[in-house]
Amino acid sequence: MRRCQDLAVERMVDAQVKQKAWYDKNAVRRKFQVGDQVLVLATLKPNKLAVQWTRPGVTGSQLFYTIYIVKMTNKNDKTQIYHVNLLTPYHQGPESVNLLSSGKHENLESGPELEILYTTSDPNIYD
Repeated sequence: MRRCQDLAVERMVDAQVKQKAWYDKNAVRRKFQVGDQVLVLATLKPNKLAVQWTRPGVTGSQLFYTIYIVKMTNKNDKTQIYHVNLLTPYHQGPESVNLLSSGKHENLESGPELEILYTTSDPNIYD
């Protein structure tokens, strides 16, 4: 029995060394500057698999190397303290484009008009 326990402890130590080496190789330290826009991970979710990011906030001062003060832009000057694991950088998407043209322009008004049939909005007609 003692031999089995020693073997288990030895394998556990080996596994810990391998896991530490993998973590140290792949870990990335996240750092934000004062004024950076960040998204905050919502802690209250409908279920444990739902990932919800709140609207962007602005980072304030850094209390510790993993703790930041974030001022939410959609709240009335409300600031909260968040761990860096709950923050991700916010990248504003491009503005929406309404129309793209490939060069050739045709005058669509010169052709015949299409007749569009509209349904009646009378709730008493059941055709």
